[in-house]
Amino acid sequence: MSRRELYPFLDTPSLVLDLDKVEANIREMAAIAEDAGVTLRPHTKTHKSPDLAKLQLAAGASGITVAKLGEAEVMAEAGITDILIAYPVCGPIKLARLKKLAGRINVSISLDSLEVARGLSGIGEEIGKRIKVLLEINTGLDRCGVPPGDEAVALAELIAPLPGLELTGILTHEGHAHFQERTIEGIKRCALEAGEKMVKTAELLRSRGIPIRDVSVGSTPTARYIAYVPGITELRMGTYIFNDYNGIMSGVATEDTCAVTVLTTVVSIPAQDRLIVDGGSKTFSSDRLTLNEQGGFGLFRDYPEIIMNRLSEEHGFLKLPDARDRLRIGDRLEVIPNHICVVSNLFDRFHGVRHGVLEREIPILARGKVA
Repeated sequence: MSRRELYPFLDTPSLVLDLDKVEANIREMAAIAEDAGVTLRPHTKTHKSPDLAKLQLAAGASGITVAKLGEAEVMAEAGITDILIAYPVCGPIKLARLKKLAGRINVSISLDSLEVARGLSGIGEEIGKRIKVLLEINTGLDRCGVPPGDEAVALAELIAPLPGLELTGILTHEGHAHFQERTIEGIKRCALEAGEKMVKTAELLRSRGIPIRDVSVGSTPTARYIAYVPGITELRMGTYIFNDYNGIMSGVATEDTCAVTVLTTVVSIPAQDRLIVDGGSKTFSSDRLTLNEQGGFGLFRDYPEIIMNRLSEEHGFLKLPDARDRLRIGDRLEVIPNHICVVSNLFDRFHGVRHGVLEREIPILARGKVA
């Protein structure tokens, strides 16, 4: 199939989802979790689609993870009943929404402060149902989370007695491995270190009389290693379902395991070394590669030498020597995005294809649910 004929049934820019690849990715991570003896609670912020979440559940996931309350509401409306919101829920407006949600489904919340815990405690008392919470631990990312060890214990001892709550476990996102490590060996080392911190903190909490059941971790690059740390009970990762250019650069994905591409069209060749495609920052986002000094906004299939070095809202600026000799206006190009999670949030639907044929459209119903 020529560049010009690539998916002629789709307009551009479009999100193309290879159904064979996404199904293989789902099966692989489910098999890893089963082999390691841990549960799998995939993070749906990557795809924001109830249809894809249900594929993950059908493959053995115990529930799902979301980033925001709005995403949880969408997933619950679609019939998913076991949802972890891996984000502190606070403020009267969100607590009122959570009250409605918690009355319908099994919902749990991550937190790292007594203030958030008190708000959730009040909701639990109002509905007569204990809200499950997990204490977030900072294992190196330096985002949310309290330090492992004694500081985590001190906060847990304040949270655990609150009425209307049940402190069921601890949670971390060891995403720093993705930003800090440039080799598989480094990622593995980082995964094992984070897993050890989590298990030791859980043991310390139990020794203080706090019956921690869940030791939940989550990051696609580390998943294949941290899953096997004795004492880890749950995996939560998102990007694995699609993979992306960052995953390729860190060595945990390949072009063949990247299930989503952005289909674009060459709309201008204003210079011999410059092309323009019909996707800019509103298509690819402004996220750059985490571990590649050359920059750029994606990997072009069949043209790895192309560098998309600049974006405006609706234009992607491509550098390619002899551009006018190699491509024509109207040619179509497939791009593996740097970071697929933010790109999914920019589109209304995935176009699910199998062997080059459009099989179904999958709506991205939780896109834009940032509150």
